Amino acid sequence: MMIRRAATTKVRNLIAMGWRSVLVGSLIASAFCQPALAQQRVALIIANANYASAPQLANPQADGTLIHDALRQAGFDKISFLKDQDRIGMERALRDFAELSDSADVALVYFAGHGIEYNGENYLIPVDARLANDRDLELEAVKLSTVVDLSSGAQRMRIIVLDACRVPPAGMRRSASSRSIPRGLAPIEPARDSLVIYSAKAGTTATDGSGRYSPFAQSLAKRLPEPGREINMLLRQVRDDVLDLTAGVQEPFTYGSLSSQEFYFVAPPPRIAQGSVDIEAEAWALCRDARSDGPCSTYLASYPQGRFAGLAAAKRSDLQAKVGAAPSPLATVQSEAVAELGLTVALTDDRRGIRVLGVQQSGPAFGQLLVGDVITAINSSALEASASASSQLASAFAAGRIKLLVSRGPSSTLVVLRR
Repeated sequence: MMIRRAATTKVRNLIAMGWRSVLVGSLIASAFCQPALAQQRVALIIANANYASAPQLANPQADGTLIHDALRQAGFDKISFLKDQDRIGMERALRDFAELSDSADVALVYFAGHGIEYNGENYLIPVDARLANDRDLELEAVKLSTVVDLSSGAQRMRIIVLDACRVPPAGMRRSASSRSIPRGLAPIEPARDSLVIYSAKAGTTATDGSGRYSPFAQSLAKRLPEPGREINMLLRQVRDDVLDLTAGVQEPFTYGSLSSQEFYFVAPPPRIAQGSVDIEAEAWALCRDARSDGPCSTYLASYPQGRFAGLAAAKRSDLQAKVGAAPSPLATVQSEAVAELGLTVALTDDRRGIRVLGVQQSGPAFGQLLVGDVITAINSSALEASASASSQLASAFAAGRIKLLVSRGPSSTLVVLRR
């Protein structure tokens, strides 16, 4: 209740200061490089196309739908999509979204419609605005500076996307004391960790394109759901896309600066560090090349739904069919010392594994192997049933390095020992 009251009070204070029409996007973002933290992401989309006293626009509502779908793919939890909003509708959208943003981690606003600049101030136009002359902007339109001010409570970053860089409405007169009304929007310098993104850079206008969607919305919607696109790179790619689509006529531009902390709409996929090993693939390789069913059984126990589970099951069945009967266990299994590794080991009863019976603190295996571990493969090769445990380990470690696939309880792990 206190959050709602604070957001409403902020809106009323701004309106009392003379800003009667308000459109806001509070963009609250926590770094995507912290994937362990659950993030709530919200968005507000306003698409104004059917103006009462200004030229109607062909693309905004289709563009809004396109951006809506892209944000949904990018994992946004709550998206408010509003079309053809008058002044009262914008104020209502402001109150609702300000409250929603206050409790969100990431928020995004996308506005498509008429937007113009007058005397260095940028304005967004509601569909019911009646702009007989430039002085009407103060009463009928929404200042971009108001949007920036109302996003000041964001925790880390604010982003406002404006696909609204268009020619001033025809018939709009200027007052005698003002200069002419220019095309497009004026540059803006938002506070740190804030971004304001124009579909066309200051002083130029955006094109509608020849298709259903504007070039800017088409590119932005394409890039938003792509994994691993850090926001700075994503926006540069949108710029390049739009320049290509418009033969160099339209150039998007981003105003503001960010810290060195990376920001992603969709986090990059997990990466395997250089030099690390895909243990599941290693376990499958052992099963694939095995002459007994032990490595395949180990793989299936560790990865019952693994990438190679079907192949491993088929391989095990084939090996078991060839054997025809379980091998006879040895009458006596002797423990053996492997001085080079500081281990005491013994073959398992079926001779398909080497069980660890003891680990010396002075040996390279200390801290890597545990008593009870069962070694099922050495240097990616299945064990030799006819050879002793100590001879197989000592021979493999002769070069000073050995890689072991180890069964530890219900799971398997890969252990690399070095001299």
